[in-house]
Amino acid sequence: MQNVYESTEQIPAGSIKSLRVVRMYPQTTIRVPDRSQVLFETAKRVLGTAPVGDDGSVAFRAPAGEPLMFQLLDEHGMAVMSMRTFVYLHPGEQATCVGCHEPRHSSPQTVPLPADVRIHGITPPVGPRYEGGLNFVRTVQPVLDRYCIRCHGLGEKVEGDVNLLGTMDPGPVNLGNVRANTAYHTLAKLPGMVVVAHRNRETPYSKPKDYFSHAGRLAGLLLAGHPDQEGNHLALLDPVSFRRMVQWLDLNGEFYGDYSWNKPEWRAVSPEGEKALRDHVRRTFGPELAEQPFAALVNVGLATESRILKAPLAVEASGWGQIEGGWGSTSDPGYRKMLDLVEASLQPPEYHDVAGTCQRPNCECRSCWVHAARQQWKRQHAPAVAEAGME
Repeated sequence: MQNVYESTEQIPAGSIKSLRVVRMYPQTTIRVPDRSQVLFETAKRVLGTAPVGDDGSVAFRAPAGEPLMFQLLDEHGMAVMSMRTFVYLHPGEQATCVGCHEPRHSSPQTVPLPADVRIHGITPPVGPRYEGGLNFVRTVQPVLDRYCIRCHGLGEKVEGDVNLLGTMDPGPVNLGNVRANTAYHTLAKLPGMVVVAHRNRETPYSKPKDYFSHAGRLAGLLLAGHPDQEGNHLALLDPVSFRRMVQWLDLNGEFYGDYSWNKPEWRAVSPEGEKALRDHVRRTFGPELAEQPFAALVNVGLATESRILKAPLAVEASGWGQIEGGWGSTSDPGYRKMLDLVEASLQPPEYHDVAGTCQRPNCECRSCWVHAARQQWKRQHAPAVAEAGME
């Protein structure tokens, strides 16, 4: 990238500190459940960032064979400008841009890279690692559990009627109805809190800070510290937690980062497992914590991000250090025991994806026929295949 400030839009010099690389995930089957409040949203994840120089230039390596889009970030890691398309490069291929949304008649000059140019590897994003695109339950809900549900979810009074608990919506899974959790539905419905680009309703072309973290109120509240009724500034997030929230906002506020019909977040609670977990929490940390809502204890998408594990874990061990009598590391026997109980509190998925298809008895993805047809072909042609040595 020769100069990110070379643009049809006014981007103040020196305001861009890094470039974010985002991977797009193509849809795998004919029919998929909704991923967010945006109809037909493309699943995506942050691969990482590369620093932008004072002259607006940046050179970096990125994975080949994957659809990629780029975002320009300010000093807070918030997207100032975003692509609305993607690039796709083969192994060893190089691409050069004049700028970001530069005039259409511009083209990069064919010149060798300067001898002193530094080609950066991209710095991985913050937050937990898991397969697929960014997932609200696994990346964002733990931040809300750590900083927000004390006032917005727990207790008899919920401040401002803003409930940020991670209680999952029981369904149904219909087009236009994302099966999300209470926190996501709450944030999506608060006027101006989360601003996304809706399908067929977005503006004709990108402008600085038109959507995402800069356009909505949420990032500003978290960055400044959201005031309580007495005017005290609360919910000042640590830098990593803030960046987790921003990444979600800048990826258009998606809830799921995959197209599966067998999501971990849809697992049912095991009555016996929940009872065993609550009994152990009561013995370990007391009755008050043990009686809190299930969603305040367990992260249904990623067990290790559960509040009952993070809150008693020391900060030095990537925990929150909020509950006394906790654990100094994730290898502590007490932590391992609690993790086992958390995992046992959820029933295993009834079905599992096969090559992206749902494999349910009553197919939801409308692509399972491929596997049946393949097996039928094998049965019909087995003798010829065996004779030809093609098994």
